[in-house]
Amino acid sequence: MPELNRRQFMAVSAAGAGVLAGAASKTQAAAAPKTPPVCIFSKHLQFIVEYDALAKATRDLGVDGVDLTVRKGGHVEPAKVETDFPRAVEAVRGVGSEVYMITTTLFSGDDPEARPIMSMAQKLGIQYVRIGGQMYNRDKNPAEELPAFTEQLRSLTALAEEYGLTLGYHNHSGYGNVGGPIWDLYEMIKAVGSPRLGSNFDAGHASVEGAFGAWQTNARLMAPYVKMMAVKDFIWNKNKPEWVALGKGIVQTAEVFKIMRAAGFSGPVSMHFEYKVKDNNALLAEIKDAAVTCRAELAKAGYG
Repeated sequence: MPELNRRQFMAVSAAGAGVLAGAASKTQAAAAPKTPPVCIFSKHLQFIVEYDALAKATRDLGVDGVDLTVRKGGHVEPAKVETDFPRAVEAVRGVGSEVYMITTTLFSGDDPEARPIMSMAQKLGIQYVRIGGQMYNRDKNPAEELPAFTEQLRSLTALAEEYGLTLGYHNHSGYGNVGGPIWDLYEMIKAVGSPRLGSNFDAGHASVEGAFGAWQTNARLMAPYVKMMAVKDFIWNKNKPEWVALGKGIVQTAEVFKIMRAAGFSGPVSMHFEYKVKDNNALLAEIKDAAVTCRAELAKAGYG
């Protein structure tokens, strides 16, 4: 076989490098997490009672889907989960949208509402379930109370494993909220040790509790366990958070998304609106704007 001259060698090498680069690019694309779906927390649309109207409103808001309240006072009452839960999901899917997650008040496997809700979620093909929170006793050491909370979560997680669902515990800011400091939620998730239990990481509340720098440490600590997310924004009003429109406050949403993307996060993102507007039409306009902002923040974080 004749030897390759320099020009031939360079051409072959370049071609080989191109093949390798192309293969690497495909591998990287396959490994990159999918862009999370942007959802509206249906709590903020509670003034829309009929499921068909809720579905149409969701479609018109420019979001990907719904974080549906399945709790007392929510769009689906737990007592009517067998009838109303399927109706709500059917209506949303009927307009080309999706129920990506549900929000409940479940915290223990002993809750009589737990099995009916989880069973129906499984039947409807809804994977993500936000669960309820707990409060510390002001007169006790939090470290002493945490084991009991952990065992309750363990029992609920056992049901989630049975039904193939993924639970997310929501971190709320404010004194006494279990999970608010993040380290305690991390300890509970680690102790339970199941991929079916994780965090519904609220970037806004995490930023309230660690506005200067701790939010970054906490986000990185929790990132491998984040299953779902919530986004909102705030400014400081003296020593209290004042909630504002997404992108108008101090929460570094794109930076939070970057941390989560690096950990492979692709679960649903639920938009929350905790500030007052003049009327329901104004709220709908705020939701539309927030959906655009949220997608822009995801893009800044590197999501496709």
